Amino acid sequence: MNAEELLQRYAAGERDFTGVKLARVRLLDVNLSRAIFREADLSNASLDWTNLSYADLSYASLKGARLGEAALTGANLEGADLSGVVCGQTGFFDANLSHANLRRAILTETSFDDANLSHADLREASYFSINRCKGATFNETIMPDGSIRNDAV
Repeated sequence: MNAEELLQRYAAGERDFTGVKLARVRLLDVNLSRAIFREADLSNASLDWTNLSYADLSYASLKGARLGEAALTGANLEGADLSGVVCGQTGFFDANLSHANLRRAILTETSFDDANLSHADLREASYFSINRCKGATFNETIMPDGSIRNDAV
C-alpha cells in the first residue's frame, strides 16, 4: 500500500489498516483520526502536521518517524516503538503510551498532558519536559536519565 491508496480508502470510510506496511511513507497535513494502525509499520514515516487523534497505533512501529506538530490526542500507542521519533510541538494529550518505547526520541515542546506513560521507556530522550506532563501517569516509567518514576504529575 502507498500513501495515495491509504488516503483513498480512508476517504471512502475504511478505518482498519491493521498490520499495513507504510515504512517511509509521506503523509503530511492529513486527517487520519480514529484510524486503526495496530501493528502497522510506519517506521521512518513523515507524519508532520497529521491528525492521528483517537487513532489506534498499538504495537505499531513508528521508529524514526517525524511527527512535527502532529495531533495524537486520545491515541492508543500502547507498546508502540517510537524510538528515535522526531517530535516538535506534538500533542500526546490523553494518549495511552503505556509500554511504549521512546528511547532516543527528540521531544521538542512535546506535550503529554493527561497521558498514560506507565512502563514507557524514555531513556536518552532529548528535550523531554516534566512541565509538559500535567496530569500524566507515571508507573515504572523509565525517565531520560534512566531513573524510574512512579507518580502522577
